[in-house]
Amino acid sequence: MYLINRIYNELFYAGLSKEEFRRVKEPIAEKNRKTLGSVSIIVGLYWLASRFIYGSPEYAFSRTVFISSALFCLIILLCSLFLVKHVPQTLLPLICALLLSFFGTSFALAFLQPDQRIATMICVAMSIPNLFLERPIVTITIEMIAVVFYAVMGKRILNPDVYSWGISTLIIFSSVGVIIGHITTKSRFERYVYIDSAEKLAEIQTKYSEELQKEVEAKTERIVALHDQFVIGMAAMVEGRDNSTGGHIRRTSMGVKILVEEMKKGMQLSDTFCEKIIKAAPMHDLGKIAIDDDILRKPGRFTPEEFGIMKTHTAEGARIVNNILNDTDDEEFRKIAVNIAHYHHERVDGSGYPDGLKGDEIPLEARIMAIADVYDALVSKRVYKESFSFEKANQIITEGMETQFDPCLQPYYEAARPKLEAYYHYTSEQEITNLGA
Repeated sequence: MYLINRIYNELFYAGLSKEEFRRVKEPIAEKNRKTLGSVSIIVGLYWLASRFIYGSPEYAFSRTVFISSALFCLIILLCSLFLVKHVPQTLLPLICALLLSFFGTSFALAFLQPDQRIATMICVAMSIPNLFLERPIVTITIEMIAVVFYAVMGKRILNPDVYSWGISTLIIFSSVGVIIGHITTKSRFERYVYIDSAEKLAEIQTKYSEELQKEVEAKTERIVALHDQFVIGMAAMVEGRDNSTGGHIRRTSMGVKILVEEMKKGMQLSDTFCEKIIKAAPMHDLGKIAIDDDILRKPGRFTPEEFGIMKTHTAEGARIVNNILNDTDDEEFRKIAVNIAHYHHERVDGSGYPDGLKGDEIPLEARIMAIADVYDALVSKRVYKESFSFEKANQIITEGMETQFDPCLQPYYEAARPKLEAYYHYTSEQEITNLGA
């Protein structure tokens, strides 16, 4: 049973299993379509060349057969180029038609011009399809029929010398052609299987890589989200200890966002840089976690000594933020967050704290944070003061340009002012509504 199956697979599937053959059926069909056209051209040229080679008067009938066969090859070529593309089912009938045309031409020549030259040419022509067309059972079947037909009909028509030469040469060429054709066809089929397997493996690997990448990105996003929530939670905890800054983190973060959006219109700031400033803004006062409650929750103004202690929250905040983000892969974000926490109380005239930096010595992110931080302090109610009007707050901010704030940021502050006022007006209404509830 195994031997029968093996022979069956060799004949019908070039040694492949049915499953493997089905996998490569489409590329084999496309290859055969292209090969059919190529073989049609080669054989057509072969017949045309023969028409001129056999130019003597005694080969007059042969020349007519050569021209007819060349025209038939042209028809097969046109069908392979146009018909098969639209009607794939015509491929196998066209292959059979081309093979039969070889044998029909050969037998016509053999019977019209019975000599050894013609017989040899016939055998050469009949071996050509074996080397190109990748369907061994078709060529084997038709060649067996051709050999039997030649053996029976040639015995009756041809003289013994030509018949003996022709039948022996035909059998040899057909056998060699079948063997060589089967070997080449089998190697091609196996290559198709290998390519198909490699493509499927590559597709699986690509799909797995994409799924793995998505999973990694999703988990990374969750980790980053948890990290951000942790930082915001710490900032909220600090804010909860400070009687005077309720909602300060949320409002200053929005203030920074409004300012940055205006700055992007006139300055060459990358989207990534702007996003990181906005993301780092809630961490600017994390250092207050190290300040004693007696100072942090004091319901009035600080004494000079208390204010001196309060000023340490900037350096302490930078240390805390640096420790929290020490293992992050985003070095730029860590640096921005540390700078905001460390330098948001610096002044451009050098009178700020903790390091007394001047002008451009102060990182841009800290200069932006300073405006948003002071603006919120001005328009918000604190235990030691009532909230200032928008006009009063704008006057103080504007007068502070060139001393406390970077004058280069004034145009962007002015452009952002309507949005800032709209936002704080909305938040004040929300607070009133919540108190009423």
